[in-house]
Amino acid sequence: MDSTVDRLTQFGLSDTEAETYLAVLERGSATVAEIGSATDISTGYVYDLVESLAERGFVVVDDHRTPTQVRAVDPESAIESMTEELTDLESNLSERFTDTKRDYPAIELVRARQTLYQRLETLIDGADEEIFMMVPAPVADRLTEPLGRARDRGVFIALLLGGEDRETVDRTAEVADVVRTWEPPVESIVMIDNEVSVTSDSSLLRGEHRDGDYGLVLEQSPKASGAIGSQWFNFWAAGDEVASADPLPLPAEDLSFRHGVFVATKHAAEKDIEVTVDLFPGQDHGTLTGTVADIKQGLLEPTTYDFPVQNTLVLDVDGEQVSVGGPGAFVEDYSAKTVTVREQTD
Repeated sequence: MDSTVDRLTQFGLSDTEAETYLAVLERGSATVAEIGSATDISTGYVYDLVESLAERGFVVVDDHRTPTQVRAVDPESAIESMTEELTDLESNLSERFTDTKRDYPAIELVRARQTLYQRLETLIDGADEEIFMMVPAPVADRLTEPLGRARDRGVFIALLLGGEDRETVDRTAEVADVVRTWEPPVESIVMIDNEVSVTSDSSLLRGEHRDGDYGLVLEQSPKASGAIGSQWFNFWAAGDEVASADPLPLPAEDLSFRHGVFVATKHAAEKDIEVTVDLFPGQDHGTLTGTVADIKQGLLEPTTYDFPVQNTLVLDVDGEQVSVGGPGAFVEDYSAKTVTVREQTD
């Protein structure tokens, strides 16, 4: 009874209103005197309480009868009445709400293995463009279902797996665009859409929990993601490529930049291609279209980069060669958001 009263008070009833309503509900119909006796509330006060309950749709007062009868409204109708009030409240609050974007990174410390896996699965399911992971192979194996869903959505996935369990590597290769392995034990680094980064002691994800192990989730922090990305690509360069998927057929439109580099590299080995890049605001052009003259990249073998984090498209645009990098590009002429790759036509 007490817990029910507490719950009813969360919907705006006072303790005495809740007790009065429950007394009526249990009897179906009762006089004011009977309600007062059951609740130990004075008769005069009960009149005020049932009037308030009637206004909110919890009871009906039959005052044409003598003595006055108070009849309970069925719980379904009463709950519907409360729901309507909550809907009205939500509408009023929504009118006042001003949405603001957080201008600082959200940092979450995770110490429980299951919680960290759940967090990773949620982040993978929310990915729109790309996922880069460096984890022990069994960890990636446990995440194959959400990774498969992401790849089905067109998300580019690159995996660097620690260990030499070939069977596990083969399974994870089915849900990735490119896979590398590295024999030494690896710590876990995950980057999603250049907006969320996860670093963790791999022993936590493997279930070898030690005091002090934790995972760290950083959201909406491009600077941190950039630093962690540089670390990821340095490890990536030390790995050995074991699998790469067929590229998307051409034309492949509106790809994230690194996905575009992957597709362009694959197709450029067999045919002449051209690309259109959608540039970030503030540059000389909104878009650029040109034939691919060169690709500097470290995603696929054979690598052609000048430094591990480099992913650059060199385009011939109206007889002039220009270089294009992805978000945050600092050595290229232009910085692109998306890439469309198509076969070159004369």
